[in-house]
Amino acid sequence: MTVDRGRAVALFGEELTWIVDRLQARLERGQPLHGRLRLAHPTDAQREAVERLTGRRPTTAGSVSVEVADLERILAHAGIAPDLRSLVETLRGPVLDRPAAAAAEQRRWRLVHDRLRTDAEDVDPTLVAWADELATTGLLRRLAGDAEVAAQLGDQALEVLRRLPADAVPLPQLAATSLGDSHALDDGTSLSTLVLRGIESVTGLPRRDRRAAERRALWARVGVLLDELSAPVLVAGLRPSGDGLLATTLREHADAGEPCRITLRLLVRHPADWTSLRRQRVLVCENPTVAAAVTDRCGPATPPLVCTDGQPSGSVQTLLGQLVDAGVVLDFHADFDGGGVRIGNLLIDRFGATPWRMGRTAYEEAATSASRPLGAVPPEASWDPELSAAIIARGRAVHEEQLLDELVTELMRDRWITPG
Repeated sequence: MTVDRGRAVALFGEELTWIVDRLQARLERGQPLHGRLRLAHPTDAQREAVERLTGRRPTTAGSVSVEVADLERILAHAGIAPDLRSLVETLRGPVLDRPAAAAAEQRRWRLVHDRLRTDAEDVDPTLVAWADELATTGLLRRLAGDAEVAAQLGDQALEVLRRLPADAVPLPQLAATSLGDSHALDDGTSLSTLVLRGIESVTGLPRRDRRAAERRALWARVGVLLDELSAPVLVAGLRPSGDGLLATTLREHADAGEPCRITLRLLVRHPADWTSLRRQRVLVCENPTVAAAVTDRCGPATPPLVCTDGQPSGSVQTLLGQLVDAGVVLDFHADFDGGGVRIGNLLIDRFGATPWRMGRTAYEEAATSASRPLGAVPPEASWDPELSAAIIARGRAVHEEQLLDELVTELMRDRWITPG
């Protein structure tokens, strides 16, 4: 007996399509076809269709149901279908074996990750941890969606990572030479996400969700330039070793008692030898006015100072990373407000910086003369939870510009500086 397709289509129209849906779902899950099919809150048309199918008397119950065994007998007796599987396959096509399909999909993904792990080890053994993380966190699967696409993304990421570290290469150039597309590594693409995770593994940097400035700094860490001329970092009193352009420029400015702005391009293309500053303390402040005031008072005796000029840009973070790698110790001071606390948290988390005059007591002493109302509520200060609570309680922000005389005086005293 074969399925009478015409009668089956006519019988299982709009009012009874839910029956075929339930049968198909059970078959796809590998469940046996027995028991009862139930529909809650049926429409009047659905209720009447079930009554016609089963020959039952009309009811007003809150649901309708059909016994699977009864349904199969009714269809066979009417010559519509020999069994329910044949009915479903005639109306819906071949039944998908979902457990088998899921197992096959898992095998495909396992092969993708196994191959990526092997290829990653060939490029750099430290990338094995990267490949393992992509598998365990499911990141590659989320970014690609499809195993074939994932395999291609993995190959492309390794092709880029194989070329790192680079020698001051602009990001579009790296993308063009390694992938044939200058936009392939644009910020926010799946491929750039994978490569940045790989860079974190190779450099041993902590895993985190990074803002744009931190991503630029991460690229710069391996000699790749992104926005190489924008947002230069303001410094003063830095005297690195070496005869390169950056080192000589900084020493000349320091000897003249003048601040200096340096671009990411200079930091990467003309790196200075920071080892001469090993174990020295460098102050990181937030506002350029502080750098100007310190150099005005101290001249050539200005202590080593880096200004973030707001939230640290890629240039700032690249410089701070180079200093920390050379054994420099960072202190920091910032505004007593939401932005300043966020800067402090970043500097501690990313560079192990130490707060300088940035505790609750320092804030409360300064807040007595503060006139600025607090804007955004600050997050908790990782170095002093009482600080943020005090700022919120007073509702006042204290900016570095309001403390210039005090900061310069304390800086000179703490560091035994003689004004120039």
